[in-house]
Amino acid sequence: MSSVAEAIVEIKGLKKEYQGEGETVRVLDNLDMTVTSGSIVCVEGASGVGKSTLLHVIGTMDSAEGEVRVLGREVLGMSDGEKEKFRGRDLGFIFQHHYLLPDFTVLENVMMPLLIQGGTFPEAQAAARAMLENVGLSHRLTHFPTQISGGELARTGVARALVGGKKLILADEPTGNLDKRNSDHLAELIWKLQAELAFTLILVTHDRELAGRVPIRYRMHQGKLVRSD
Repeated sequence: MSSVAEAIVEIKGLKKEYQGEGETVRVLDNLDMTVTSGSIVCVEGASGVGKSTLLHVIGTMDSAEGEVRVLGREVLGMSDGEKEKFRGRDLGFIFQHHYLLPDFTVLENVMMPLLIQGGTFPEAQAAARAMLENVGLSHRLTHFPTQISGGELARTGVARALVGGKKLILADEPTGNLDKRNSDHLAELIWKLQAELAFTLILVTHDRELAGRVPIRYRMHQGKLVRSD
């Protein structure tokens, strides 16, 4: 008997509007979307079409109208405190600009999410070391962000997102600041880790080559989502 994959993200009738100069801009226009456990999903489209807004709503960093269930929980109705706890415990974020803390080492940056969630120092250190080894940075543990390359910064960001066994990873233009060689290397690394760790990955990008690697693809245009795979 075949089993039905668990829905990690369920979106129904999602709407988001911004007030522009004398007009209302609907950036998300009645969207529906389902993402199942262990899948890799890409939302592609030009800059400014609402891809990041959609990711931020899923990641509880922005509000909207409609229904958004993430890991079985309705997130739009959460309080700010509930959202913060949910993000820290269950969601991992990979950003284009990484947002690493400059005064902390690579190891300390990757430990930080676990410490914030109340983990002990030895546990956080061991988990961060193991994850940094997974991304090929065991030789950079004591380096600061200003002392490592762009590709290494990106891999540190991936390690920080994945540490602690997060079930859902949201990636916003993860290769946007990288040259082609480092972009290809990062994509291959993320795919390898996803196969090993079985997390669900949703990424947004305007990079068609990166989007072409993804088995489930959507294109966003004028606030609408259309399957394009």
